Amino acid sequence: MDIDGSFNDSTLDGKFYLILKNISSANRKERYEAVQSVRKILSVENDPPIDRVISSGLVPILHSYLVDESDTAIQYEASWALTNVASGSSEHTNYIVENEIHKSIIDLLSTTNNIEFLEQNIWALGNIIGDSSQHRDSILKEGVVLHLVEILKTQTKKSLVSNISWTISNLCRGTPRPAFEFIKPLLPSIKNLLKVWHNDVDIVSDTLWALSFLTESTSEEKEIFKNVISMGLSEIVIEIIFQSDQHNCIVPGFRTIGNMLSGPDDVTEYLLNCQVLKVFPKFLTSSKQSLVKEGYWCLSNITSGPQSQIQRVIEEGLVKRAIEAGKKSSINQETRREITWAIINAITGASEKQLLYLITNDCLGCLKRNYATAKSQANLFHYYLDGLTNLLKLLLKQMKDNHSLKLFKSFIDIDFFTILSQDLLNAEEEFLEDYQRLVSAYGELDRFAEQLIAKGEDHQEDYDDYDIVIIEPPRRGYPKLENNLIESDELGEEETGEEEETGEEGEEGEEGEEEISDFEEDLAKLNEMDLNE
Repeated sequence: MDIDGSFNDSTLDGKFYLILKNISSANRKERYEAVQSVRKILSVENDPPIDRVISSGLVPILHSYLVDESDTAIQYEASWALTNVASGSSEHTNYIVENEIHKSIIDLLSTTNNIEFLEQNIWALGNIIGDSSQHRDSILKEGVVLHLVEILKTQTKKSLVSNISWTISNLCRGTPRPAFEFIKPLLPSIKNLLKVWHNDVDIVSDTLWALSFLTESTSEEKEIFKNVISMGLSEIVIEIIFQSDQHNCIVPGFRTIGNMLSGPDDVTEYLLNCQVLKVFPKFLTSSKQSLVKEGYWCLSNITSGPQSQIQRVIEEGLVKRAIEAGKKSSINQETRREITWAIINAITGASEKQLLYLITNDCLGCLKRNYATAKSQANLFHYYLDGLTNLLKLLLKQMKDNHSLKLFKSFIDIDFFTILSQDLLNAEEEFLEDYQRLVSAYGELDRFAEQLIAKGEDHQEDYDDYDIVIIEPPRRGYPKLENNLIESDELGEEETGEEEETGEEGEEGEEGEEEISDFEEDLAKLNEMDLNE
């Protein structure tokens, strides 16, 4: 064997000569050593000779030993060798499936009492399933799920359970997602894995990734969410996120919750009632930008809901936190985009009282800081311009109702709106009407302000109220990133700058209470303004 862990040609030739000579020998010891030699040469770290094993006709022989229960030692070595073949390239995995070896492996799951052999076969299936959605679906149709469910009912060996949780994760992943009818029987087992093995990071992580893949937006979303909720999995996942300090568990757990928050309003309402907001500070104050981004993505999906849900996040202090975070230079572009979505969604669906809260907490400062970010995404920019227009219309209504410039002076940034007016001249056609509505609203507001200044605060004139235009913003599913991409996030170590404001995580409960009183105090101050001053 060479220093890099591979075999040189002369050594490999010698081994293959002995393997081919003895693998069908009448002598049991020679047969065993030949099968074991195949397993060993396929276990080398670099460039295992899988192609040569296939071209030499060894795979069908290994298959025959796999299903022969008369010699469990040879059977185990054959299973290990075939597992290594299946772990090669897609062509190698295809060869295993084309020869229907996967069917034999599935059948063996219910016939063996040998835990090591059982574990080896599940490992082989996990490799095949993970290769492609086509192979995954083939194995699902062979009934592998029911076998895994039964094994988990009786087996408690940690390495075996870990292998099964990884295999379940592979069963739920892939594009397109598997038909839910095949995965549904796994839900009780998933729940049990999270409860019984809650202290094992690997098992919990793989199981949560399975849930995150399962809850991604599909045509069966409604049915999936219904079953996840009825199984009590939402509460378990929220508690894991809240209690865990393991990045490998927190990310897929929060991704699962985020997927559900991007669904119907009633699902979001259920999660809010499960105290999902208590986990947000862990993300929004994280030193990892990937987690901060996840947090604001989830927040944006809540603020795209009805006013009652917007109110919940306002009272939790999360909207104010988003506004302040969006004004900081330390936040990266992707996180800025999610913050902007969260603020714009809140503006789009908010009540007049909630809009006044946003105005008095300097939402314009956040939107102004993220103008370029909003322009970088067409869908977001449409809502961004509409949101600013609605704020201006509300200001105009307030000025007409109260004949006061106080709110106008506290909100309007003349330089920013001058830039917007200038950008209208070079606006792309798809944004032209959005810009025109915005500039028109600003012009009307400015003219009325000039009238108040010219005619005095006591000027009374009959004006029609302006309706706030409500355009329902979309809940947005998360881009389909696999767990290895999340864990290798290049931005993972960037500081968000949030922690110096919010303090330690353990103090978050008290801060939440302060945010509620802040909301009430802000509105009280607004109501108490001497609007004729």
